[in-house]
Amino acid sequence: MTLLTKFFLTFSALVAMSFGVAGEAFAGPAEWEKHTQTGADAFRENRFGEAERAFQASITEAKAFGEHDMRLATSLTNLGVLYNSRGQFDKAEPLFERAVTIKQKALGPFNVEVADSAARLCQFYMKRKKYEKADPICHKITQYGEMQIRDLTNMDNSYKHLQNYYSHHKELEQAKALVLQAQQITHDKAIESSLELAVLLDQIADAYMTRRNGHDKPESEALYKEALRLRERTLSGNHLALAQSYGNLGKLYVEENRHALAEPLLQKAFSISKETVGMAKPQTYQNLDAYAHSLAALGRQSKAEDLYRQAKDAFASAYGKGSNTLADINLSLANLLEHRGQYQEAASLVGEALKIREHANGPSSASVTSVKEKYAYLRSKSSGKKEAMKLQTKADQL
Repeated sequence: MTLLTKFFLTFSALVAMSFGVAGEAFAGPAEWEKHTQTGADAFRENRFGEAERAFQASITEAKAFGEHDMRLATSLTNLGVLYNSRGQFDKAEPLFERAVTIKQKALGPFNVEVADSAARLCQFYMKRKKYEKADPICHKITQYGEMQIRDLTNMDNSYKHLQNYYSHHKELEQAKALVLQAQQITHDKAIESSLELAVLLDQIADAYMTRRNGHDKPESEALYKEALRLRERTLSGNHLALAQSYGNLGKLYVEENRHALAEPLLQKAFSISKETVGMAKPQTYQNLDAYAHSLAALGRQSKAEDLYRQAKDAFASAYGKGSNTLADINLSLANLLEHRGQYQEAASLVGEALKIREHANGPSSASVTSVKEKYAYLRSKSSGKKEAMKLQTKADQL
């Protein structure tokens, strides 16, 4: 995956930004639109020199609209995306910074589109290890999330007070109807903004997870918590977005060996995923695997083993005995049994996984080597030393 697709706009989003958001808010002159379209077409076809000239021309046109015009922010972002995709980070950085500043001036600091641009800028800084620039943006977006939660609470309380007032004034039925209509519109918009913001918080938290600063990651923890609070405040019932939030925070705690905190979160993530999409789904197994690891770390190996066996049965029934996920389950269950000294069954499970991997990737694939080594080791532990030595010799040759 390129830097462009991972951290900034895909090409389709670039065009949508240029002609959707900016085009709706400000009906730009034909020259600006022409240069923007020319640049977008050239960028898509990898004619980068032509794209650069066109985007620069669009910036020249946009400057005439005023220094806080959204069209200028769009043109700066477009050229920044181009430079970033070409590895010209020093050229891209001031363009992104200026575009965010313009959006803050035009839309206000507490706007989801502004937060989105700021989040992308934060990820850009993180990629370049400019933490001194990334950290302040991270804290501002976290504060925005806190404000969003307060706004939701205040909004709900205000409408409750109004409803109570109208219950004592029947002559204001018409006003009550208008308020109910306004409440629905406002509520829907607030929910949409909150969920968009939760996604941004997760993205920044993910970026901070790559920052190795000791074992603790306080920035990621704060961001994941804020995203979870937003989702818990706006979603109800079993929703996969909630499972994602519980899983994100739980896996962070697992990485920090804080299993007592991780276990209930991962249990929720697994339960929601299982009830929403079913047991025999890869996303459900990912949550189950994390949950089982945490259970094992807390000394509840029997519960973890039971979960793996449930998953094994479900995937074998749904996809047959050749499922790649089934191989993963076998290996995880084998690791658990190995730690409990049950080498013979562990070896059998790894042997099943080995057959699946060999069938999928070929017997000589490098990806199969580690499984062969594991199988050889477990066979030696369960007394099949001669066969184990043969397998180990093959693994060494690979």
